[in-house]
Amino acid sequence: MTGKWQLKDHEAERALFDRRLAVAAVFIALLFAALIAKLVNLQVFKHDYFSVRSDGNRIHSQFIPPPRGLIFDRNGELLADNQPIFNLTVVREQVEDMESTLSFLSTLIRLNEDDIEQFNNRMRRNRVPFSSVPLRYVLTEEEKSRFAVNSHKLPGIAIEHQFVRQYPLAALTAHSVGYVSEINREELDRMSDAERENYGGTNHIGKTGIERTYEELLHGTVGYEIVEKNNRGQVMGTLDRTDPVAGKNITLHMDSRLQIAAEQALGEFRGAIVAIDPATGGILAMVSKPGFDPNLFVTGISTRDYKVLVTDEINTPLFDRSTNPYPPGSTIKPFLGLSGLHNGLVDYEFAIEDPGYFRLPGVSYRWGDYTLRTAIGGGHGHTNLQKAIYQSCDTFFYALGNRMGIDTIHQFMSQFGFGENFALDISYARTGVLPSREWKMASRGEPWYPGDTINSSIGQGYMWATPLQLATAVSIIANKGKVVQPRMLKEIEGQAFQGDIKNAVPDVMLNDPDYWRFMEEAMTMVVHRPYSDTFRDYGTAYEAIAMADRDMSYKMAGKSGSAQVVGISQEIFHSTDIIVSDLNKDHGLFIAFAPTENIQISPQIAVAVFVENGEYGSSVAGPIAKQVIDTYLLDILQIDFAAMEAATDSLISQVDD
Repeated sequence: MTGKWQLKDHEAERALFDRRLAVAAVFIALLFAALIAKLVNLQVFKHDYFSVRSDGNRIHSQFIPPPRGLIFDRNGELLADNQPIFNLTVVREQVEDMESTLSFLSTLIRLNEDDIEQFNNRMRRNRVPFSSVPLRYVLTEEEKSRFAVNSHKLPGIAIEHQFVRQYPLAALTAHSVGYVSEINREELDRMSDAERENYGGTNHIGKTGIERTYEELLHGTVGYEIVEKNNRGQVMGTLDRTDPVAGKNITLHMDSRLQIAAEQALGEFRGAIVAIDPATGGILAMVSKPGFDPNLFVTGISTRDYKVLVTDEINTPLFDRSTNPYPPGSTIKPFLGLSGLHNGLVDYEFAIEDPGYFRLPGVSYRWGDYTLRTAIGGGHGHTNLQKAIYQSCDTFFYALGNRMGIDTIHQFMSQFGFGENFALDISYARTGVLPSREWKMASRGEPWYPGDTINSSIGQGYMWATPLQLATAVSIIANKGKVVQPRMLKEIEGQAFQGDIKNAVPDVMLNDPDYWRFMEEAMTMVVHRPYSDTFRDYGTAYEAIAMADRDMSYKMAGKSGSAQVVGISQEIFHSTDIIVSDLNKDHGLFIAFAPTENIQISPQIAVAVFVENGEYGSSVAGPIAKQVIDTYLLDILQIDFAAMEAATDSLISQVDD
């Protein structure tokens, strides 16, 4: 039949179905073959590759920072400790959306703009993949609890335990001990590859003071560990570990009791005090006031707190007054006097008639004698070297300096550390200026003039010295010429620190050793020469020190000094009609050592005091020096001078009998 009644051709349809089925079967077989080939390739041929990648996501190698060495004072009191804290850290590779993560975290813990800015800086500095970067230091217990509840929502974020520096004395040792803070990019770039690796996992480095000087000793050696982490970056277990080597503990010569006493002695004044043990060169105290709290820098100081420190132009708390130079004023006179004796320009009997001023031959200009007592008129009259010291006679030293010349002054005073840094481990201390012809030509492009020598002979003009240099120099007088270089470090892990003996500074040798005794006696008269029938013939510091403490059980040698801040005439300074700004008043200085004139005990302490705008060395800086010496000799060393004197009298009596 034809037309619409035609029957279906079942044979043809079956043939078509079979062909399609065969094609589908071949296609499926090819797919299975491809899948099997892929599985074989992944599981067999690329097994090692993907096994490493899998372990890379699961197993991590990370640094273990070493505990930083502790810093102790001479009595075992901690000056720098390690305090445990908990930090919030981030592994950037495990955080999908950093911005939203930080936004969510800010709802759980305190996270301000400073924290975010410092975190971003750390992220830029850190180049180690899968390493944790601190986001917030010092989490509170409440913050830790909030994070723990929400930790499942924060992959790559964790709480880590860490030790950070703590300074118990805070501002009292901010400049001397210094502080640690976060490593910056420049510091990392200066390191070798090995050094950079040793700071892996370490966020901090010594920035100032002892922390910086002995960074290599204090830091230690980094350790390593291989850990297994889950997909949220949490450590599930430790597979291998190499322990870090802790930094070495060090002990300083500093006595924290004396450091506290020195800071208190300065009172409300800005200034600096440096105290040295002449026998060892150990720095017993080194105070710069005002200071700052170094603990603020350890975990990153806020912009607001830092701005307060850097914008305080009057107190300048970040400025270390103990290692920066000022005009030393009359404190250099004992050294010029020794130079005059050594070079045969004066002897014990040589004297001048002081009219109260000095003139260079052929020059009309008068250099006035600006010591306090001569400001009311007249001069010191008949004045020998001893009187010129205890009365601080400018005119005598104008004349002596002029005869001596700057070349001799420079050569002789350099032996005491002026223009140098004798300290073994305070490399950051400034060297001041011990002027010379060559120095002035190199720095100013001008020749040296006789008037420059006159100004230098009383510690003014181009002459600049640090309180550390003044303490060093006066300790050499206390040692009768023996130079023991100043040092902060006393012991490393209980072993005594000797310093670099190869570069030891030679002792100061005088033509006659008796000159040391003479100068000690003259400086002792600065403090202890009492009033006499002769007007103005007593020590410049007698009234403020020995007279103020008539029960003083020991004798001390000293020398006062005042350093002009600006060029204001003495008539203005002593005028009752004109008010001089406190910031324009002279600086007050005083150097001292004690005890003196004691046959049983050598000087135990040498001190330099600098009082910024303190105006008078004798009446302001002198009593401060005595407070420091009192604390050390009477309270710390507990020397019984009365018993010592009685024993001496008994011995003399026996000899006489």
